[in-house]
Amino acid sequence: MQVTWLGHSCFLLRASNGIAVLLDPFDEEVGYPLPDVQADIVLISHEHTDHNNEKAVRESPLVIRKEGLHSALGIEFLGISTWHDREEGRLRGENTIFCFTLDGVRVCHLGDLGHLLSDADVKAIGPVNLLFIPVGGVYTIGARDAFAVMQQLDPDVAIPMHYQTSALSFELEPVDDFLKGREYEGPLQSLTLRSQGLQEDRQKRRRPSGKVVLLRYPGERGAGSID
Repeated sequence: MQVTWLGHSCFLLRASNGIAVLLDPFDEEVGYPLPDVQADIVLISHEHTDHNNEKAVRESPLVIRKEGLHSALGIEFLGISTWHDREEGRLRGENTIFCFTLDGVRVCHLGDLGHLLSDADVKAIGPVNLLFIPVGGVYTIGARDAFAVMQQLDPDVAIPMHYQTSALSFELEPVDDFLKGREYEGPLQSLTLRSQGLQEDRQKRRRPSGKVVLLRYPGERGAGSID
Protein backbone atom coordinates (compact mmCIF):
# COMPACT_ATOMS: atom_id res chain seq x y z
CA MET A 1 0.00 0.00 0.00
CA GLN A 2 1.31 3.41 -0.98
CA VAL A 3 0.60 6.41 1.25
CA THR A 4 0.76 9.98 -0.07
CA TRP A 5 0.05 13.11 1.96
CA LEU A 6 -1.78 15.81 0.02
CA GLY A 7 -1.70 18.31 2.90
CA HIS A 8 -3.60 19.02 6.12
CA SER A 9 -5.51 15.80 7.00
CA CYS A 10 -5.83 14.56 3.42
CA PHE A 11 -4.13 11.32 2.38
CA LEU A 12 -4.35 9.15 -0.71
CA LEU A 13 -3.93 5.42 -0.08
CA ARG A 14 -3.46 3.15 -3.07
CA ALA A 15 -3.68 -0.63 -2.71
CA SER A 16 -1.74 -3.13 -4.78
CA ASN A 17 -4.92 -3.96 -6.72
CA GLY A 18 -5.31 -0.31 -7.74
CA ILE A 19 -8.12 0.67 -5.37
CA ALA A 20 -7.58 4.23 -4.13
CA VAL A 21 -8.98 5.63 -0.88
CA LEU A 22 -8.93 9.39 -0.22
CA LEU A 23 -9.29 10.73 3.31
CA ASP A 24 -10.58 14.17 4.31
CA PRO A 25 -10.08 16.21 1.09
CA PHE A 26 -9.91 19.99 1.68
CA ASP A 27 -11.10 23.03 -0.27
CA GLU A 28 -9.03 25.78 -1.88
CA GLU A 29 -9.21 28.08 1.17
CA VAL A 30 -6.94 25.82 3.22
CA GLY A 31 -3.84 26.96 1.33
CA TYR A 32 -2.39 23.70 0.01
CA PRO A 33 -2.54 22.92 -3.71
CA LEU A 34 -6.06 21.62 -4.33
CA PRO A 35 -5.97 17.83 -4.76
CA ASP A 36 -6.46 16.72 -8.36
CA VAL A 37 -6.81 12.99 -7.90
CA GLN A 38 -8.80 9.97 -8.88
CA ALA A 39 -10.14 7.87 -6.03
CA ASP A 40 -12.61 5.03 -5.73
CA ILE A 41 -13.66 5.80 -2.16
CA VAL A 42 -13.66 9.04 -0.16
CA LEU A 43 -13.88 9.14 3.64
CA ILE A 44 -15.03 12.34 5.35
CA SER A 45 -14.59 12.64 9.10
CA HIS A 46 -16.80 15.70 9.59
CA GLU A 47 -18.52 18.52 7.73
CA HIS A 48 -15.95 21.31 7.88
CA THR A 49 -14.70 22.62 4.55
CA ASP A 50 -11.08 21.73 5.27
CA HIS A 51 -12.14 18.06 5.44
CA ASN A 52 -15.21 17.46 3.24
CA ASN A 53 -14.41 18.58 -0.31
CA GLU A 54 -15.48 15.43 -2.16
CA LYS A 55 -15.69 17.51 -5.37
CA ALA A 56 -11.89 17.58 -5.46
CA VAL A 57 -12.06 14.02 -6.80
CA ARG A 58 -12.51 13.47 -10.50
CA GLU A 59 -15.53 11.40 -11.58
CA SER A 60 -17.90 10.03 -8.92
CA PRO A 61 -16.31 8.14 -6.03
CA LEU A 62 -18.17 6.32 -3.28
CA VAL A 63 -18.39 8.69 -0.31
CA ILE A 64 -18.59 7.53 3.32
CA ARG A 65 -19.21 10.13 5.97
CA LYS A 66 -21.05 8.48 8.86
CA GLU A 67 -20.41 6.26 11.83
CA GLY A 68 -21.19 2.56 11.61
CA LEU A 69 -20.02 -0.30 9.44
CA HIS A 70 -19.84 0.32 5.68
CA SER A 71 -18.82 -2.01 2.86
CA ALA A 72 -17.41 -0.75 -0.44
CA LEU A 73 -15.43 -2.57 -3.14
CA GLY A 74 -14.79 -5.48 -0.82
CA ILE A 75 -13.43 -3.29 1.99
CA GLU A 76 -15.15 -2.83 5.35
CA PHE A 77 -14.96 0.65 6.84
CA LEU A 78 -15.78 1.23 10.50
CA GLY A 79 -16.82 4.74 11.49
CA ILE A 80 -16.57 5.52 15.21
CA SER A 81 -18.34 8.59 16.57
CA THR A 82 -16.17 10.94 18.65
CA TRP A 83 -16.00 14.68 19.30
CA HIS A 84 -14.16 17.59 17.72
CA ASP A 85 -13.51 19.12 21.15
CA ARG A 86 -13.30 18.31 24.85
CA GLU A 87 -16.90 19.36 25.52
CA GLU A 88 -18.75 16.58 23.69
CA GLY A 89 -19.16 18.60 20.54
CA ARG A 90 -20.58 21.76 22.06
CA LEU A 91 -17.77 23.83 20.52
CA ARG A 92 -17.10 22.16 17.16
CA GLY A 93 -19.48 19.25 16.74
CA GLU A 94 -18.95 15.60 15.97
CA ASN A 95 -15.98 13.78 14.47
CA THR A 96 -15.78 10.31 12.93
CA ILE A 97 -12.75 8.06 13.27
CA PHE A 98 -12.40 5.66 10.34
CA CYS A 99 -10.75 2.23 10.57
CA PHE A 100 -10.26 -0.21 7.70
CA THR A 101 -7.84 -2.77 6.29
CA LEU A 102 -6.07 -2.24 2.97
CA ASP A 103 -3.47 -4.69 1.66
CA GLY A 104 -3.46 -6.36 5.06
CA VAL A 105 -2.57 -3.07 6.80
CA ARG A 106 -4.99 -1.90 9.48
CA VAL A 107 -5.49 1.84 9.06
CA CYS A 108 -6.95 4.34 11.52
CA HIS A 109 -7.60 8.00 10.60
CA LEU A 110 -8.56 10.07 13.64
CA GLY A 111 -10.01 13.03 11.73
CA ASP A 112 -10.23 16.15 13.90
CA LEU A 113 -10.20 14.32 17.21
CA GLY A 114 -10.48 16.79 20.08
CA HIS A 115 -10.01 14.60 23.16
CA LEU A 116 -8.32 11.52 24.55
CA LEU A 117 -9.95 8.23 23.64
CA SER A 118 -12.25 6.39 26.01
CA ASP A 119 -11.73 2.72 26.81
CA ALA A 120 -14.71 1.98 24.56
CA ASP A 121 -13.10 3.93 21.71
CA VAL A 122 -9.84 2.03 22.07
CA LYS A 123 -11.66 -1.30 22.10
CA ALA A 124 -13.73 -0.38 19.03
CA ILE A 125 -10.63 0.74 17.11
CA GLY A 126 -8.68 -2.40 17.96
CA PRO A 127 -5.14 -3.12 16.69
CA VAL A 128 -3.64 -0.41 14.47
CA ASN A 129 -0.79 -0.72 11.99
CA LEU A 130 -1.00 2.78 10.50
CA LEU A 131 -2.32 5.76 12.45
CA PHE A 132 -3.04 9.23 11.05
CA ILE A 133 -3.09 11.57 14.05
CA PRO A 134 -3.73 15.34 14.41
CA VAL A 135 -1.01 17.10 16.39
CA GLY A 136 -1.50 20.82 15.74
CA GLY A 137 -3.80 21.72 18.61
CA VAL A 138 -6.11 24.77 18.52
CA TYR A 139 -9.01 22.85 16.93
CA THR A 140 -7.84 19.29 17.76
CA ILE A 141 -5.62 17.50 20.22
CA GLY A 142 -2.13 18.96 20.45
CA ALA A 143 1.30 17.41 20.79
CA ARG A 144 0.95 16.17 24.39
CA ASP A 145 -2.47 14.57 23.90
CA ALA A 146 -1.41 13.15 20.54
CA PHE A 147 1.42 11.30 22.24
CA ALA A 148 -1.03 10.03 24.86
CA VAL A 149 -3.38 8.77 22.13
CA MET A 150 -0.45 7.02 20.46
CA GLN A 151 0.20 5.22 23.74
CA GLN A 152 -3.47 4.28 23.94
CA LEU A 153 -3.49 2.73 20.45
CA ASP A 154 0.11 1.50 20.15
CA PRO A 155 0.33 1.74 16.33
CA ASP A 156 3.22 0.34 14.31
CA VAL A 157 3.49 3.59 12.31
CA ALA A 158 2.08 7.02 13.17
CA ILE A 159 1.89 9.87 10.65
CA PRO A 160 1.20 13.33 12.10
CA MET A 161 -1.28 15.62 10.33
CA HIS A 162 -3.29 18.81 10.82
CA TYR A 163 -0.41 21.07 11.89
CA GLN A 164 1.12 24.40 10.83
CA THR A 165 3.09 24.57 7.57
CA SER A 166 4.13 27.43 5.30
CA ALA A 167 1.23 26.54 2.99
CA LEU A 168 -1.56 26.51 5.57
CA SER A 169 -3.78 29.61 5.52
CA PHE A 170 -4.74 29.55 9.22
CA GLU A 171 -2.75 29.08 12.40
CA LEU A 172 -2.02 25.80 14.14
CA GLU A 173 0.87 24.56 16.26
CA PRO A 174 3.91 23.26 14.33
CA VAL A 175 4.75 19.58 14.09
CA ASP A 176 8.05 20.31 15.89
CA ASP A 177 6.23 20.30 19.23
CA PHE A 178 5.15 16.71 18.60
CA LEU A 179 8.54 15.59 17.26
CA LYS A 180 10.60 17.17 20.05
CA GLY A 181 12.75 14.57 21.78
CA ARG A 182 11.31 11.79 19.64
CA GLU A 183 12.88 9.67 16.92
CA TYR A 184 11.20 9.86 13.53
CA GLU A 185 11.77 9.09 9.87
CA GLY A 186 11.47 11.62 7.04
CA PRO A 187 10.28 13.96 5.78
CA LEU A 188 9.33 11.68 2.87
CA GLN A 189 7.34 12.21 -0.31
CA SER A 190 5.54 8.88 0.08
CA LEU A 191 5.53 5.73 2.16
CA THR A 192 4.99 2.12 1.09
CA LEU A 193 3.80 -0.31 3.75
CA ARG A 194 3.57 -4.09 3.64
CA SER A 195 1.78 -6.11 6.29
CA GLN A 196 4.55 -8.68 6.59
CA GLY A 197 7.17 -5.99 7.12
CA LEU A 198 5.04 -4.37 9.82
CA GLN A 199 4.67 -7.68 11.64
CA GLU A 200 8.43 -8.22 11.58
CA ASP A 201 9.06 -4.67 12.82
CA ARG A 202 6.60 -5.14 15.71
CA GLN A 203 8.37 -8.29 16.87
CA LYS A 204 11.75 -6.59 17.11
CA ARG A 205 10.89 -3.00 17.96
CA ARG A 206 12.03 -1.49 21.24
CA ARG A 207 10.31 1.87 21.28
CA PRO A 208 6.72 2.12 22.57
CA SER A 209 3.94 3.08 20.16
CA GLY A 210 5.91 2.24 17.03
CA LYS A 211 7.67 4.74 14.80
CA VAL A 212 6.69 8.22 13.66
CA VAL A 213 7.00 9.00 9.96
CA LEU A 214 6.84 12.57 8.66
CA LEU A 215 5.55 13.10 5.11
CA ARG A 216 5.83 16.06 2.73
CA TYR A 217 2.92 17.68 0.93
CA PRO A 218 2.97 18.29 -2.86
CA GLY A 219 5.28 21.15 -3.76
CA GLU A 220 7.28 20.97 -0.55
CA ARG A 221 10.99 20.80 -1.26
CA GLY A 222 13.37 17.98 -0.44
CA ALA A 223 11.14 14.99 -1.17
CA GLY A 224 12.20 11.39 -0.79
CA SER A 225 10.45 8.05 -0.49
CA ILE A 226 10.85 4.85 1.46
CA ASP A 227 9.64 1.26 1.13
